[in-house]
Amino acid sequence: MQQARFLTEQRLINTTDYLSAAERYRGLLLCPLCGEKAWFIKAVNSDSINRAACFGAHHQHGCEAATLRLNAEDDVNPSHKADTVREPSTRYAPAGLWQSIKAPQLGGSDGYDVNSALRQLLSHLCRNADFAAQGQKLRLLAASGRELMAGKLADYVVHVNDISDKHLEALYIFWGRINNVNEREFDNPEDDELWLNIGDYRKEPSVFIDADLRGSLVKRFNLADLDALSGADFILLGHAGKSAHGKFTLHIAMSKYIAFRLYGIA
Repeated sequence: MQQARFLTEQRLINTTDYLSAAERYRGLLLCPLCGEKAWFIKAVNSDSINRAACFGAHHQHGCEAATLRLNAEDDVNPSHKADTVREPSTRYAPAGLWQSIKAPQLGGSDGYDVNSALRQLLSHLCRNADFAAQGQKLRLLAASGRELMAGKLADYVVHVNDISDKHLEALYIFWGRINNVNEREFDNPEDDELWLNIGDYRKEPSVFIDADLRGSLVKRFNLADLDALSGADFILLGHAGKSAHGKFTLHIAMSKYIAFRLYGIA
């Protein structure tokens, strides 16, 4: 799309408008026809790709404004280039892990790898939002062997649109879709923070990645360009906090506790 609807003023803007005031428009854009959330995609000029700046969206089926095809990267094989971090003696989650009601052991000294298990669960949830309500169970251990979760999967899986005060502070598996990425830069680049926003960063939930985790996240998922996370699906094992203004913020302790379902642009 070459135009998007600016939600605050209900008017159309183009890519030049966006580049002139990105902070004003970020997270407040919709497809003019189907109304789905939109985000800015920067221009690319290389030997293999020549693409003008535009807006992307996960359009409703048949929307005539869809000028790009977004292809979900659902290859969750552990050899996939997206996860470049390899941990010793890792037992990667086998296919069908979540399709049995028997509780798989994740983490600990001999359990399945948490990151690959989360990524597999995310693919199921993206295809069927009610996937976790089929009676499956889980058991999650910390590296020390301490039990972090045990019980019905449905009791722990929460979509970002359903976060409420009852989810504060306790450990849950949150999932949803990132709309836009905002880097908060400091004088020392090593102090830069990352906000993965679901939409309007002032009101809607965000995933906060602090400076220490940012480097680990970039390395684990080989993120040469953080804008690749715009429009991506995510799942994380973490905690929710709430600001005085009522905005929920999600936090993770380690980069292995988050996974992404990225989309290639065609």
